[in-house]
Amino acid sequence: MIRVDQRVVQGRDDPLDPGKIPEFTDIITADPHLTEILSWLPIYADSDLPILLTGEPGTGKELVAMAIFALGPVRRRSSQHLNCAALTESLASSELFGHLRGAFTGADHARPGKFRLAHGGSLFLDEVGELPLSIQPKLLRAVEQGEIEPVGGDTAVKVDVRLVAASNQDLVRLIGVGGFRQDLYDRLAVLAIHLPPLRERPADILLLAAHFAQETARRYGRDQSLQFSVAARRRLQKQPWPGNVRELKNVVTRAVLFGEGDLIREEDLAFTPYATLQPQSSRVTGEGTPASRPSAAQLKELLDSEGGNVSALSRRLQVCSKTIYRWLRTHHIDLMGIRDAAVI
Repeated sequence: MIRVDQRVVQGRDDPLDPGKIPEFTDIITADPHLTEILSWLPIYADSDLPILLTGEPGTGKELVAMAIFALGPVRRRSSQHLNCAALTESLASSELFGHLRGAFTGADHARPGKFRLAHGGSLFLDEVGELPLSIQPKLLRAVEQGEIEPVGGDTAVKVDVRLVAASNQDLVRLIGVGGFRQDLYDRLAVLAIHLPPLRERPADILLLAAHFAQETARRYGRDQSLQFSVAARRRLQKQPWPGNVRELKNVVTRAVLFGEGDLIREEDLAFTPYATLQPQSSRVTGEGTPASRPSAAQLKELLDSEGGNVSALSRRLQVCSKTIYRWLRTHHIDLMGIRDAAVI
């Protein structure tokens, strides 16, 4: 979450007032590099070309995607979202392109799929690097030719969709090991935006910390004159923030809730330790041993610490997002319940 510190962001001949775009005013930054990136968003938004957003978990890719949609033409502002990491290979085609009634067991009704639902508007594909290889040629066809074919159908359907994709993975590396198609990457990255991690934006750390402290204090009726001690500010600036803005928000939220008085001290800052699970092999190569599955209690605790964000936990544990979703199914854990609790 980053709000542009300037009141006016240049990107067109006429000044843009971010205050008129709710999605844009959720972006907070004083970092010159990120501010420059954001200044180009109106130009990106005016184009119908595909956009690829890359960056570590918690750097604000979804916020930027929503800002692009909001800044674009009115006809493109309605949007559909899909997290590719949550798709099994058997469901990916149906979720993306829809299916006809009777196309497979359990298909009692026809389903339009995200591309048809987004027709005339925009589609945000998060974690596109997790999309099964077998589905990638179909996505390429949809992007390149504007055509999809529902599961169970044999006739192409034309779609008009503005596509923004995002990934926290190194897609170039995935291409090198055969996990992602070069032609699909080239088509998605016509316009590419890389969002810098928080550790490369030192000017934003205390700015964001103050914002999250005020936000939490307001929500829970705490003293809104909260300040950070010199030691606490120094500690925040020294932290590498592997979880980026999301991790910072969690740390500050805990400090406000459990601290005392109107001063947040260094000892009030509780940092979640990294899991002891060993990094596992890439899903692409299939080499190495299977990931060691945490217990249900451990998995809930890990997800709680990440606010229910599977992508962030995937990066932290260095396992595939699909592995975490498999663990969730095995332990019968309610992911939405964890996410809802994180925002209460």
